[in-house]
Amino acid sequence: MSADARLGLGLIGIGNVGTTHLNALTSMKKASLLDIDITAICDSDENVLKRATQEFHIQSAFTDYNTMLENKDIDVVFVFAPTAKRADMIKAAAKAGKAVFSKKPLASSCPQARDIMAVVLDSKVPSGIGLTLRFDPFLLYAKELLRQHDFGRPISAHIRCDQRFPESLEARSEHDSDMSITGRGTLVEQSILDLDVLTWFFGEVKSVFAKVGFFREQGVEDMASVMLTHKDGTVSTLDSIWHGVDRPHERRMEFFFEDGFIGVTLESGEARLDYQLGSGGPIRVHPETAASALLEHLGITENDLPLDAYNTLSSGPEQRYAALSYSFLTAVRNGTTPSPNFKDALALHEVVDAAYDSATRGQPVDIL
Repeated sequence: MSADARLGLGLIGIGNVGTTHLNALTSMKKASLLDIDITAICDSDENVLKRATQEFHIQSAFTDYNTMLENKDIDVVFVFAPTAKRADMIKAAAKAGKAVFSKKPLASSCPQARDIMAVVLDSKVPSGIGLTLRFDPFLLYAKELLRQHDFGRPISAHIRCDQRFPESLEARSEHDSDMSITGRGTLVEQSILDLDVLTWFFGEVKSVFAKVGFFREQGVEDMASVMLTHKDGTVSTLDSIWHGVDRPHERRMEFFFEDGFIGVTLESGEARLDYQLGSGGPIRVHPETAASALLEHLGITENDLPLDAYNTLSSGPEQRYAALSYSFLTAVRNGTTPSPNFKDALALHEVVDAAYDSATRGQPVDIL
């Protein structure tokens, strides 16, 4: 595919995440960041399709994804359907020769993720996965701090992620037949992103010890506490919670090193980064400063960007989605390997499955 080719996009699943991506993709198109065409969308709900086609001025809409995949003008397929439904859609898109991007998590289990990966590799198509925190400006700035300064060896890292119990599950019981749509609970559906951050910063994992809790009767865990031992000996921990408290969704990250500290708060409307080196005083990094790390990561010079393009990539509710999609689609257009991709997703599913196994067995589980 030539570097200046227009990419035709097809989206499957126009729920909350699908709509957020539609907004991000539309903003990128309007800002002339990429030459793309949202060729078609697909959803099982005809009312959803009607609303989306009108709101986003999309010409083609389908209730059957296989029919949509027959469209030769579609080069890339984004899959945002519920977790337990995604595997067949992703495999069908790959077999149709389309580059494919999936919402996280890739699958309900590691064996299912391996099966998807095998089909994508056989089809020789590019893949991308929605690990959006890799495109958070504050986390990219933190990575840059670690490259530029000697923080010393990592001592301990912790992430606490909490949000209200998903509305889609509130009315269901553990005996509801539709529970299969959800997959699992907070660990994989929400905090696979947090596990990705911990492995991104501190390396591969060699063992996992986990506990999970079921405080409601919806059949999926709403609490998970996980301890990771990384291959270099670093220990990191995660607490992931779904609750009924009327408070903003929040992520708090604390990374301690021998000679430094990095703390990041996300999602709460008060996103920030604080760090400290040795005997120096604490320093707070604000969004405008952190945005420079994101643009550098994307290979973009701020001075070359119109204001609307800068705002699309660096701020607003769709910022991470826009930046991730920009990175993925640029790689597809240029014929390079997207990052993150399904290989990264599979490695995370190995950690997640080890955590569930550990919680069941009540002991640490090694990752071979």
